[in-house]
Amino acid sequence: MMNSDFFHLLYTHIEERDYNNVYQNLKHDEDYLEATKAEAELCIQFENLALSEEERDIIKKWVASIHTQNAAYSMVMFRMAMQCCFSLLMQLGNLE
Repeated sequence: MMNSDFFHLLYTHIEERDYNNVYQNLKHDEDYLEATKAEAELCIQFENLALSEEERDIIKKWVASIHTQNAAYSMVMFRMAMQCCFSLLMQLGNLE
């Protein structure tokens, strides 16, 4: 038998969120806003550097590879978290 209290608690937590989409949540997340501001400032500094086109191209490719690696890492972590959540739900529901 499932513990309905757990699901009620989860449902209540989700319902108490102010926003139901990523964009609205990001607009109000202080860490995200701070990181976005820092990225914009660094981008301006990068554009003002006296670099050749070849040097700029190498740096841009390097940054792109870091972003690609971070995106792949995030997806692996997301899949692992989802697997953990489904496993927990199966255990709570005695559905093993």
